[in-house]
Amino acid sequence: MAQIQLLIADDQVVTRSGLMAMTREAPGLDVAGVAQDAAGVLTAVDREDPDIVLLNLRKLTGDSFRRLVQLIGAHASIIVLCCHDSVVTLQDALRAKVAGFMDLEILQEDFASVITLVSRGCAVYLLPRDRLSDISTEYPTSSTSVAISSLTSRENDVLLLLAAGMTNKQIGTTLHIAENTVKKHVHRAMIKLSASNRVEVALLVSQHGPKR
Repeated sequence: MAQIQLLIADDQVVTRSGLMAMTREAPGLDVAGVAQDAAGVLTAVDREDPDIVLLNLRKLTGDSFRRLVQLIGAHASIIVLCCHDSVVTLQDALRAKVAGFMDLEILQEDFASVITLVSRGCAVYLLPRDRLSDISTEYPTSSTSVAISSLTSRENDVLLLLAAGMTNKQIGTTLHIAENTVKKHVHRAMIKLSASNRVEVALLVSQHGPKR
């Protein structure tokens, strides 16, 4: 099986070295290259052709971050790494539709599994649960409520279970429908809610959706 090639982009040598060590110790992962600033990321992506970019450039502003994502997003999946002094927020990551957003403090135990999921086309956002309520309040209530009102009864049922943390398979079992049908309901709901991924859908429904 081919190794997943990672580009580690971090502006601090200690963290960069730690991520390199974690990558080399994880089966199935390999360090394709390293970078310490935005220009270095662009050069390394062009030269090394990585599968995934681990992006932890703490001083990137929202505009700079979006431009960088646009330039490299067509060539590699992007996982944003977040720490206490990062400027890029979870909202920035969601709006840019990057493949993942990880809190560095809780990343280590799930490092290899998160990378594998992203390599398979999943979006993975790993952060402390107590941050969810703060995040969800940043979405506009009026427009979101209108969008949620356009959902069908079955889409509502699916999203309520999604917001409760269930997988597609668990939702299908609970509602007695096929897993593929669940996926279709989630996809249609994401379009109606202008959501980028399952995480954003869950946040919107938790904050603004119908309650049981």
